Formats: sequence, C-alpha cells, structure tokens
Amino acid sequence: MWFYPSTMLRSADMSYVTLNVPDDEAGIAIQKVATKFRKLHMIDISLDDDETVQRAKRTKLKMADLTMMERKLDEFESLMAKYDIEMTVEADEDFDPIGVAPGQNRNLAEEMKQWFRGKSNCDERDLNGNINAIKRLEIQINELDEKIEVLEFAKGFPSLYEKKTGGAGYQTELADVESGEKKTSSADREGYKVIWGTIPTHMKSGFKRTLARVSRFNAVPYFSGDEIRLLDKGGSNELISKVPFYVVTVGKYISSAFTERLAQYMNIVTVEVPSSKLRVSEALEKYRKDRSDMMLVLKTSKAALRKTLRKFASSETKEGQTFCPIKLWQSALRQEKAILDATLKIRWQRNFVEMAGWVPSDDVGTLIQIVNSELSGRSNVSVRSAPGPNKGDHGEISSPPTYFPTNSFTEQFQSIVDTYGIATYKEINPGLFTIVTFPFLFGVMYGDIGHGGFMALMGGYLVANGAKHEEMIRKGKLGELLSGMHEARYVLFFMGLFGFYCGSIYNDLFSVPLSIFSTRWDNKGYWQGSPGGGDDQYPYGVDPSWYGTTNQLQFMNSLKMKLSVILGVTQMTFGIALGALNHIYEGDYLGLIFEWVPRMLFMCCTFGYMIGIIIYKWCVNWENRNVAPPSLIQTMIKMFLAPGIVEEENELYDGQAEVQLYLILIAIASVPIMLFAKPLIKHFCCHGGRGGGRNSNDGYGEFGVHGGATELKSVVTSTNEKTGLVGNSSSNTNRGYGSLDDDERDHKQQHGSTSSHHDDGDDDDD
Repeated sequence: MWFYPSTMLRSADMSYVTLNVPDDEAGIAIQKVATKFRKLHMIDISLDDDETVQRAKRTKLKMADLTMMERKLDEFESLMAKYDIEMTVEADEDFDPIGVAPGQNRNLAEEMKQWFRGKSNCDERDLNGNINAIKRLEIQINELDEKIEVLEFAKGFPSLYEKKTGGAGYQTELADVESGEKKTSSADREGYKVIWGTIPTHMKSGFKRTLARVSRFNAVPYFSGDEIRLLDKGGSNELISKVPFYVVTVGKYISSAFTERLAQYMNIVTVEVPSSKLRVSEALEKYRKDRSDMMLVLKTSKAALRKTLRKFASSETKEGQTFCPIKLWQSALRQEKAILDATLKIRWQRNFVEMAGWVPSDDVGTLIQIVNSELSGRSNVSVRSAPGPNKGDHGEISSPPTYFPTNSFTEQFQSIVDTYGIATYKEINPGLFTIVTFPFLFGVMYGDIGHGGFMALMGGYLVANGAKHEEMIRKGKLGELLSGMHEARYVLFFMGLFGFYCGSIYNDLFSVPLSIFSTRWDNKGYWQGSPGGGDDQYPYGVDPSWYGTTNQLQFMNSLKMKLSVILGVTQMTFGIALGALNHIYEGDYLGLIFEWVPRMLFMCCTFGYMIGIIIYKWCVNWENRNVAPPSLIQTMIKMFLAPGIVEEENELYDGQAEVQLYLILIAIASVPIMLFAKPLIKHFCCHGGRGGGRNSNDGYGEFGVHGGATELKSVVTSTNEKTGLVGNSSSNTNRGYGSLDDDERDHKQQHGSTSSHHDDGDDDDD
C-alpha cells in the first residue's frame, strides 16, 4: 500500500519456503543458514510415524548430555568469578580456534575433554582434585574455628569446670553429630553437667524453649555476646551467623537420644572442653597451630587452583591470539543443542530431509544464494504458496509470522510493546507510535526539571558512547547494570527529555518552583496582572505563586489528574482509530461498520464527552457567571443515573440535559450493535462467517506463532556468539517465535494432529 511505506508500521511481506538437503548435511545446513542468513523461522513439518518418534527420543538424550556439559562449564565459570580470574573474550564472530563445527553429529563431550588436555594443557581431573582439597581444608579450618571460639568463651567461666561438688566439671555424653562417635559417658554421676558448643543465631529462642520444657527448667543455657561467621554444615555450605553457648544442667533430664536429635535439628555443633584451665590453654594453642598450618596448605591449594583456572580462562593460538576456551565451548554447546532442537522440526525422507519456514520476501534471493554457495549442489530452495488452515502436505500452518525490522534505536521501544502483545501479521504496529507516547507519558507522571535533566544527561552520555560500550559488552568488561542501561539508552534519553519538558510545564525543579516570569499574584493572593499593567496570564507553565498556598495540593492534583484523563482517553481513542486502518487495509468493511463505528461512538459519547466538559470548564470565567463551577464528577454520575435531568445551578451550558440524553442513548445503542451485529450477519448471510474478513485466516494452529513475533533475528542464540541458530531457542524466547513444547509434541505424536485455536484478533484494535 502506498500509504504504508515502512515495514516498521506493518509487518514485512513473508514468503513460505522449503529447503531440501541431503540427510547427512541436515545439521550443517541448519548451522550455515543460521550463521549467514538468520531470518528463517522454521516450522514443524515432522511426520508422526514411529521412526520419527524414536529419532526424537535419541535427539533429546543427546541434548540432555549437552546440558550436563553446559552445567560443568558453568561451574568452572562461577569458580573463575569467585577467584577473580578474568576470562578473555574472542576477538570477532569468525574467530574459531577450537575448530568445532556444530551440526555434524560429533561427540562433543569427548572432544572437549581431549581438547582441554591437549591444546590447552588443562586436565579436568587436576581441577576437580584442587577443588575437593580446598573444600576439605575449608571444612577442617571451620571446625577448628568453632573449637577455638568455644574454648575462648569457656576461659571466661572457670567456676563451671573447677567446682568440686559431685560430678561437676565433666562433659555430657552428647553425640558428636559430625563424627557419629559418642563421648565418654559420665551420666551416672551426680552433680552439674556442662554442654559446650555453637548454635545458629536464629535458633537461640527455640533452643531455650526446648531445653526448658524437656529438663523441667533444670537446664539453663548461656550464650556468648559475640557472633561468629562459620560454614553451615546443614547442607548449604554457606557462611551463617553462630554463637558459642554452654548449658548447665542437673541429673539425667537430658538424655543422649534427645541431645542427638536436638543437635541434628538445630544444627548444633558440640565441642569438648577440658576440665581444667591449663588444659584449655593447651588445647587452644594446639588448635591455633593446626589452623595456621592448614591455612598455609589452603593458600598453596588456592594458588594451584588459580593456575589451573587461568588455563581454562585464557589460551593462545599459534598466531598469538588469546581466547577463552570456556566461552567458546559454551557457545558451541548452545549451538549444538539448538541445532538438535531444530532437527526435531524437519521431515526425514530417504536420503533427503525437508525443512520449511517463513522468510521475508525481500530476502528470498539471499537465502537461495547462501544455500547454493555454502551447501552441496544437491540442496535447493523453493518458494511455495502458504498452505491453508487445513491439513496439507506440510501440516497445518497458520498465517505468516510478524516481522518488524528494528535497529538499536527502535528495538527497546518495540520490546515494550511486545511485553503486552504482538500485532498479528499485517496489523499496524503500535511500537512505532510508542517511541513518542511512552516517554511522554513518563514525563507526565514524573515531570521534574531536575530529575528529567539528570536522566537526559545520563541518556545522552550513553548514546554518545554507544559504540564504546558495545565493544566493552562484547569483551565482557561492562557490568550488568550498565549493560542494561546501554540497551535502553534511547528510552532513557527520551524519558529524560520529556520529563524535563513536563517539569517545566509544572514549574517544578526538585519540588521547588522557578520564578522565570513575574508572578501575576501579589503576596496576599490577589490578582495583579502582568508587570506592565496588562491582564494577561502567566506565559508558560504554572504560576509559582500557586506553590505554598493553602489550596496548592487541591489545585495541582486537580490539574494533573485532569491532564492524565485527557491524555489517557486520547491515547485510547487513537488506538481505536488505528483499528479502522486495519479494517480498511484488510477489506473488512463489515467489521468497520458494525464493530469499529459503534466502538468509536461509545468512546466519544462517554469518555470523549468527559474530556470535552473538562476543557470547556477550563475555558469559562466562572466569576463573570456569578455561579460556582459545577463538579464534573457529579455531572458524569448524574448523566447516567438521571439522564435528561440537570439542575439549573449545576448546568455547564445551555441544552446540557438534551445533549447528555442523546449521548446516553447513542452509547447504549452501540453496545448490542458492536457485540451482535457482525456475528449475526456472518451467520445468516455468509454461511457461518467464512465470507471474508480480517479474521478468516488468522488463527493460530499447531505451528503458529504464540502471540506473533517481531524479530526474525531471534533465531540466533545470542548476538555476540560466533554463529546463529535457526528456530527458537530457550535463551531467546523474549523475541523469538513460538514452538511446540514437550506436552504439545507428545500429544501430537499420540493423536496425529493438534486442533487449531483461532483468535478473533479484534481486541487488538482497542
């Protein structure tokens, strides 16, 4: 259409293509097309026979193995982050020192192990050995720290183990939870018994209550005032806050079985304290010496681990180029997984496989050229007419996917629209208008000269340094926060500009008004006009005299609320107007007359009328009319509750009662027309509604797009990897096309087909 010149306004034209390649080149074909083309949206045309089901099972097992390999590489990457090992990023997308070509049915697991042992001189066994040794040393040091803290706590209470009455000074038979061994039993003796140990800080109150109930208040716990950070032996192996404690009890109220269960439940670690002060000092000296020796060993082990991790983090080619093996192998595994996932959608035939999908019509020639140059001469691409909604040779296929080409400027605005919904094929794209409306509405809500100016400066800095930040992101040197701000730099810049503009309208600088022009009010609140003696209003924005008055809040809230209502209704009306263009473009004049017209009438007769009386009330000088201005809220309520009746003192204009009565009648009449007219006409006149219209063939079927899509470049795993992948991958669902999940695929394999779900598409016009 001549009045829709840009594919940003409507989706680009899409063509349905099939690609036939030899079966031994299926993976390579997917990898090449994704790398060189990146605009093929694959659809599922696989058969439902037993051979396809078995092949799918084998493919999913391979994908599970690759997932386990990915997890191991992720563990190595987290270790590098823990020990501050910087990972070198490859120089460019074509840089491939590891020589891994996904899609060739290679055993990547074994190749990865051999590569690390050979070319990079890295042995996973050495790495695992260092990791396990460090874990053991950290656990042993943690145990020594607990003992040292408890003994230090015990030194301050000599009377507890030097008392000469009964059997005082001995330890209980509380089981050592870690070793499983019981201490020497002395429970048969009478007198005081003392239990020493550590307990998590958050368990203190529960520990007190449990001891009081079990011992009948014959066991008294005492806790140290100093908290210590120790490893949690309950399973998380994270640092938690613990406190040393001792419990003084009498007799046999606390049994051995109970103390074992209590120690396990509350994560208590008991420590044996010698019976004399001299032995406590000797034990402390011994534990500190052991801890010092273990710290030296731990330091040596960590140095060896860092040396091994540096081999995994950075390697060199014969040409002297540096790269990160971990990053490259992660990329290769993700690509291989996505290629295997794409093979589940192709049709396997004798000696050949067939792929099908949608590509932009303008890029069909590019796809043919890539296939002819990158694949063998037996491969070919053919453009076919899209199958209809019925099951055909290529399965049940819905309307083409939506494709809106975007760039670094429009991409973030388009993603904002995509979070709410994606336009169906050839519908008007709201993302084009969101470039203005979204930051403007932000400015209306958060208008402030200072805040908006600061945000605009920050956004301008990010825009000016966009190329520099892109390079830093590619090398992994830009933080997560700044990376996110870089992606949204244009949105931030525009929001700052509109926030500054609306703040100037509100005359608000960090909640302080500016007196750029002379106020029109005197200090007593009387009107004085302009300094030159005229009677003109304040030329721009809100008069600063309104700030600090007794009715400031009432005035500003009323102003901003009414502005918000006007802008909101205007935006909704604009959305309905776009719906008319969709009806006209698709030739759906039945929907235009019996859906769009009643919808617009209802909007204008209700909310549109409300905007009209708001503006009218602003334009009237009520002092000259010698009446108080009527309440608009009451006016709208009585318009519906008492149509045709308006009291004289609440009348805005002459004939208001008759106008409101007609508007109510039009709004009420438009509702049944909007809901029932088109379905009834199509039912009685068009044989069930198949007589043409904008919804005759836009349902989503088995291979349909879940909500549409806006970026065919989503077929690649990520923009900073060496190669792309055809189809939708788990790491790119935010911009990708929908695909069958496991439940849908199982249902398809069992029942042969999946029913088509039709979307009327009319709600998008709102």
